[in-house]
Amino acid sequence: MGLFQDIHDRAKERNLDFVVIGGIAVIFHGLMRDTADLDLLIRRQERGSWLDILLSGLSYKIYEERENFVQLDPPAQGAWPVDLMLVADKTFEKIFAVAAEEEMYGTRLKIPILDHLLALKLHALKHGHIGRHMKDRLDLEGLIRVNHLDIKSEKMRTLFLKYGNLNIYEQVSRATESQ
Repeated sequence: MGLFQDIHDRAKERNLDFVVIGGIAVIFHGLMRDTADLDLLIRRQERGSWLDILLSGLSYKIYEERENFVQLDPPAQGAWPVDLMLVADKTFEKIFAVAAEEEMYGTRLKIPILDHLLALKLHALKHGHIGRHMKDRLDLEGLIRVNHLDIKSEKMRTLFLKYGNLNIYEQVSRATESQ
């Protein structure tokens, strides 16, 4: 059994929902890029249950932990690291309710709709650490291009200003207009 199926089954046993975000979701929305980890969006209050699955059940080890994020190293070299993004119930429910179900490595899992993925990337750019800035910005620019989104539309501007800021909007606008 693969990691995706294992996580799906263990989460189901505990009535835990999740949404696959990060690089895998970016790929499912049409932007081909490398990804080396599995990013899961989960409810903040279910953190303990998820850590029990990953630490006790699957032998992962915590690599780094912050208020809204837990990064876990895999039990074996070459296995997928797992990152947990912890969000409030209201945020999770909004994203989960309309998430698309997709086949991933033999398992049907949920990924956010494009608008929600963009909002997550914008939030990461606005609040994230500098080490992720370029990757998240390139993801945003690439997703806009491959999905033929009009960065100048009122909808996109509103999304950028709600979850990001004017500076991010202007940078991404310049980058996507020039190509």
